[in-house]
Amino acid sequence: MSHNNTQRNYTKALKLPKLESHILLGVVVGLVVFVLDQLSKYIIRTKVVPQDWDVIYVLPIFNINHAWNYGVSFSMMAGGGDMRRYMLIAMALALSAVVAWWLRSAANRLEALSYGLILGGAFGNICDRVVHGAVFDFLQFHLDRYYWPSFNLADSAIFVGVALLLWENRPMFLRKRSGS
Repeated sequence: MSHNNTQRNYTKALKLPKLESHILLGVVVGLVVFVLDQLSKYIIRTKVVPQDWDVIYVLPIFNINHAWNYGVSFSMMAGGGDMRRYMLIAMALALSAVVAWWLRSAANRLEALSYGLILGGAFGNICDRVVHGAVFDFLQFHLDRYYWPSFNLADSAIFVGVALLLWENRPMFLRKRSGS
C-alpha cells in the first residue's frame, strides 16, 4: 500500500472535522496572541523589569512596569484570596467557552479574527492566574500625575477583539443610508 493511501485511510479512520477557513483563522490568531502574550510577560517580568513595582520610563507618557493584578479590570475584585482566584478562573473559562462557541458560527473572517483575539487574550490571562495567582501587567500610560491602570498584550487583544465585534455588529441606525 502506498504512503498516500495509508495517510488517507488514517484520516478517514479519525474522521477529523474540516475547519472552515475563517474558524481556522480565529484559532490561529488566538494561539498567536496567547504565545506573544506569555512570551512578552516572561521577558518583561524576568529580564526587563524583574522587581515588583519597578518602572522603566520610556516616554513622557509611557512606562514599562512590573505590576500584578489580583482582580479584574482596574483591579476590581482584588480582595478575597484563593476563593476569588478560583472564581475568576472559572468565570473566565465559562466566558471563553461561550466565545469559542460563537467562533464556531462566525459569519465572516472579521468576526473570527475578533473571537480569536478575545480567546487568545483570555487564555493568556487565565494562564497567569493559574500559574502565578494574578495577572502580570506591564504597559502603563500616563499624563503628568494621572495614570491609566497598567495592562498587557492579552488585555489589548481582548479590547481590540471586542471593538472589532462592536464595529462589525453596529446598529443599523449608525450605518449610512443609501440615498440620504
